[in-house]
Amino acid sequence: MTVPLPLLLLPGTVCDIRLFEPMLQRLGVPIATVVDMSGAASTPDLAARILRHAPERFSLLGFSLGGIVALEMMAQAPERIARLALIDTTPRPDPEANAATRHAAVAKARVDGMAGYIADSWSRLVAPVNVGSADLKAVISAMAVDAGADLLASQSEVAIHRVDSRTRLAAISVPTLILAGEAEQVCPLEAHREMAEAIPGARFFTIPAAGHFAPLENSAAVARHVRQWLDWTDIDHAIPADDQGAIMSDNETNPKAKGGSPSLRNSENVLQVERRDYPDLAPNDRPRSQSLDGFDDIYTDIVDYIIRCTHKIWDERDIGLIYTHYTHNCVLYGTTGTIYNREDVVRDTIQRLVSFPERRGMGTQVIWNGNDQDGFYTSHLVTGSGRHTQYGHLGQPTFKPFVSRTIADCMIHRNKIYREWVVADQMAIIKQLGLDPNHFAARTAKQKFDAGLTSLDIGENRRFLGQTPPNEKADTSLAHNDVEAQTIEMLHEVFTKRMFGRIAQDYAPNAQYHGPLMKELYGVAAIIHQHLGLIGSLPDASYEVQHVASNPCDEGGTKVAVRWIMEGHHLGYGILGELGDPTGKRVQVMGMSHYHWKDGKIVDEWNVYDELSLLVQVKLGQLAEAA
Repeated sequence: MTVPLPLLLLPGTVCDIRLFEPMLQRLGVPIATVVDMSGAASTPDLAARILRHAPERFSLLGFSLGGIVALEMMAQAPERIARLALIDTTPRPDPEANAATRHAAVAKARVDGMAGYIADSWSRLVAPVNVGSADLKAVISAMAVDAGADLLASQSEVAIHRVDSRTRLAAISVPTLILAGEAEQVCPLEAHREMAEAIPGARFFTIPAAGHFAPLENSAAVARHVRQWLDWTDIDHAIPADDQGAIMSDNETNPKAKGGSPSLRNSENVLQVERRDYPDLAPNDRPRSQSLDGFDDIYTDIVDYIIRCTHKIWDERDIGLIYTHYTHNCVLYGTTGTIYNREDVVRDTIQRLVSFPERRGMGTQVIWNGNDQDGFYTSHLVTGSGRHTQYGHLGQPTFKPFVSRTIADCMIHRNKIYREWVVADQMAIIKQLGLDPNHFAARTAKQKFDAGLTSLDIGENRRFLGQTPPNEKADTSLAHNDVEAQTIEMLHEVFTKRMFGRIAQDYAPNAQYHGPLMKELYGVAAIIHQHLGLIGSLPDASYEVQHVASNPCDEGGTKVAVRWIMEGHHLGYGILGELGDPTGKRVQVMGMSHYHWKDGKIVDEWNVYDELSLLVQVKLGQLAEAA
């Protein structure tokens, strides 16, 4: 008989099992033990004591001081630890000046009490959004009071005399997860990045709406990352049932720690689109699972907001919802024009539905970042289908069906979209309906030209200066984490440096490409060919990433959304075969791509740009030249 590999959890200074309870309730791990962090005067001694009582092999998670001890355990017995998670901690030694500060805090706690110890540093312990949470303060203060000043004193000595673990990080070879609250003030975010860069294959994520106490401030987000960490690799999860070992836990050694913690606000449990049907994503009875200050009460999280309001506007035809979900001065950037106000968004939506009264849109995935205070950014992939059954912007109805992809990126604050970028694959629709792309592009270009619009050639697109080659390194300042930085670096190599071999390095051999014109292709060779076709038409084009966001994926790995712009001239052969020989006209391509990274490789790419927009721009340039 076998049982799952045990999970050992090491709490921080004056913390106990209550630190992890909300997370563990969501994980449902069969064997999870919270370790007693007392009884030793140094990190090596404490690590050795824990290892003496630990199972032969286990997964290890450490928070704050627990993370410091976890790194010491990795150094002493790396063969016994299957995977490592480090939360709100540091590999660095304690600064010399900290000793006096820690000793003074202990002395004050002996006089004022442990509740006062927490109150003195409260604004540094949690994110600003959680400073006013009475429940959160109550559970952290209760742990400190139950621990007492003597335990604080001994754990402070452990922290003061800890070793510098930075030189040992490169030797860690197990799957490693690193988490830190976005507003972490106790253990610097720089220290977490330092660990992520030094530990081979480590993955680092920041937790929104959280400071130093991320497992309590945002237990849902922490649990989601930990659950995925437990499933990262095909490690042998089983050990003999009689070899589980024994270890002291707070439940056994600290009677005051027994009993549940107060009910804390569930600050993030955002559902993902894949694997779920629409009623699950936009339910009528699920409580709010994410802070959405200023949003309509019906929405439970930001994915619910995007999926539900899109469904109501486009599928239920509640077009008037635009008045409560867009600002009056919203800007909508499309591939063939820009809309500058809400009323025109209403008009444009109606006109599109006039041509396709049977149109339906299926939310395929939503990748997002942000929060309700600073605003959200979402990237929403929709697969639309319908029939062309009425006279409208495409002319006489053809009565033919179509399927196409659209990605819409939205900036949202307090229930209203104030900026949106939409890339719809109109060429896919035109070709499926049997219409002539050249005719339709020429008609669209003439309408724009008659309205006084022209596309002026601005000359050099700044891909490189004079005789200098493209920049050697990508600008990754837009990235929020390592996988986003890796995506930007890959795109720079392929589209700026023209190093198409990078695709073979970063894509899985069986990767799937979901491209314009509803292409479904497999394998590295096909993906390289598709990107060559785009560059081939615009061989001098520059490539700029405008936004990147990512979320861990329920299917494993991470989904990354990228919005990008290419600018160049129609100087070669490729995807613009409809035009025949190169025209030399300037063209801008706005595109959006979603990538699914898993085990260090891209396994899926959804790439949306509109070839019809390119045709329109070329014909508009020809009209301007002729005039």
